[in-house]
Amino acid sequence: MTAADVQLMQGLTQRVTATSPDLVNSDATFGEPAWNWGKGHVGDGASWPRRLCFSGGDLVAWSWAHLPHRVRRSDGSVKDVTGACPAYQVHPDHAGLVDG
Repeated sequence: MTAADVQLMQGLTQRVTATSPDLVNSDATFGEPAWNWGKGHVGDGASWPRRLCFSGGDLVAWSWAHLPHRVRRSDGSVKDVTGACPAYQVHPDHAGLVDG
C-alpha cells in the first residue's frame, strides 16, 4: 500500500460521505486511512493485511485488519497485541462486497 492508495481510500470515503453519510464506517472516516497508514505501514507489515477493490478503474471498497502481533517498544520491552481490529469502507453501489 502506498500514499497514492491512501488518497484513493480517502476519495472513496468522500464519495460515500457525500451520498450516504450514514454508511461511513467509524474506522474509515477521511482521516483514518492516512493516520493508520502513516503510523503503521512500515512497522506492522505482515500483521496488517490490506485489500483494495476496483470496478471500472474506480476504487469501490477497501479493507484492512490489524491482526494479533508482537510490538517491540522503544525501551526494548515487548508487548503482545492479542486482539484483531478490522476496518473497511464500501461504496453503497457495491454493498454485495460485504458479507452481511
